[in-house]
Amino acid sequence: MKKIVVILSALVLCASAANAQDWLNSFLKIATEKVGDVVAGSTVVSSAFDIKGDWQYQGVAIGASSDDILASLATSAGSGSIEKKCDALLAKAGIKPGAAVLCFNSDGSFTLKAGKINIPGTWTKEGTKLTINFAKLFTLKLVGEIKTTTAGCNLLFPADKFITFIQNVLDAVNKTVNSSYITSIQQTLSQVKGVKLGFKLAK
Repeated sequence: MKKIVVILSALVLCASAANAQDWLNSFLKIATEKVGDVVAGSTVVSSAFDIKGDWQYQGVAIGASSDDILASLATSAGSGSIEKKCDALLAKAGIKPGAAVLCFNSDGSFTLKAGKINIPGTWTKEGTKLTINFAKLFTLKLVGEIKTTTAGCNLLFPADKFITFIQNVLDAVNKTVNSSYITSIQQTLSQVKGVKLGFKLAK
């Protein structure tokens, strides 16, 4: 840390006042963005990340294309409530933290297992993009991104698609939910564009 301070001080002193200020502003912006990633515990995964294997479901993950979007969602008191409401919906289908597993097999097949529930599909990964295709119990394609966390990774998809996934899962296991409950989630999401929802996973 001391070395960084010394180098930063030397560079600022060697530059003109105007240029130094511009450079410093740029430096601080980049540094803040990187620190934000570390604090959030989630960064975009490298293309070499291996998703194959069995992952323990830890709950619904939430993310966005920028910190500003998450900040806006937090301001509207929607961030925590959306996660909790989605957790509650999936729990009705038996998909609960510690009781569900997402299996990404090397042959390209995919299975979400939770008790007696077995939701099959296929998966592909291109760089940091992950695609899961469901075509048996219901037809739906989720296209999103993988982000690493200290515990494992988050799979994040466009929020509207993930809500559709939840609805399809509930229908597949014959669980009815008050429509106003899902509508309240959709209304909150409609107020802030760019929100992503998905799975928190750990091995």
